[in-house]
Amino acid sequence: MNTAVIVNDIQFPFEDQPVLSHVVNFIRALSPDTVILNGDICDCYSISSFVKDPMLRADIALEVQRAHELMESLHHVPERVWIGGNHEARLQRYLWKQAPELAGIAGMTFQDLFRLGAHDFQWLPYGEAYHLGKLAVTHGDLVRTASGTTARAHFEKMGQSVLIGHTHRMGAYYKTQMGRPHVAYENGCLCNLKPEYVKNPDWQQGFSVVHYDPKSGEFVVQQVPIFRMHGEVVFYYGSERFARKEN
Repeated sequence: MNTAVIVNDIQFPFEDQPVLSHVVNFIRALSPDTVILNGDICDCYSISSFVKDPMLRADIALEVQRAHELMESLHHVPERVWIGGNHEARLQRYLWKQAPELAGIAGMTFQDLFRLGAHDFQWLPYGEAYHLGKLAVTHGDLVRTASGTTARAHFEKMGQSVLIGHTHRMGAYYKTQMGRPHVAYENGCLCNLKPEYVKNPDWQQGFSVVHYDPKSGEFVVQQVPIFRMHGEVVFYYGSERFARKEN
């Protein structure tokens, strides 16, 4: 069986640094075969179409630097994949709207500007999926009102087992068709849970570990929700408890 770790919705520069550092250290210790950054790793805040806080330093250069640091910290993982999310797609939309003359120039794509090639990360544009056996991993483009319901919507749209980000929630949906079980997952987030643009969001932090057989395609997913307890960042993998101080 191969092992993959999937994280998403870090949203540099709005990451939750204690949580992210704890997860990166876990990935180093686990030594998986694959790590997948499943979209919205960077927020592309300064070029978004939303009203922005003029006092907040959140330029693209800062996001590039933090993405570089994350990819560098994962260099030991043999297979490294970055799947675009709707936030990474902001760069293309910005170029098409503000500077269409530059959109076709080599080096102006997200993967070039964020130096994915320098870190040997495979890039899949927003909307595409990476397969771990029979499990499709994609960022997602639908949102429903409750945990698990967005996972169901993506299963119904794609017709196969799927793991998505996008909603910032943890959840799962199971469905048996023609005697075969299928499952869809929402994979939480690693961003700050107190963003400036929404109050008291219904979000949960977490990530997933996937064990899969490349030959048969069979897989098992362990969702790993993250909690804060008594000044610590805490999660459980198998029977083991992983904790670190907030500061």
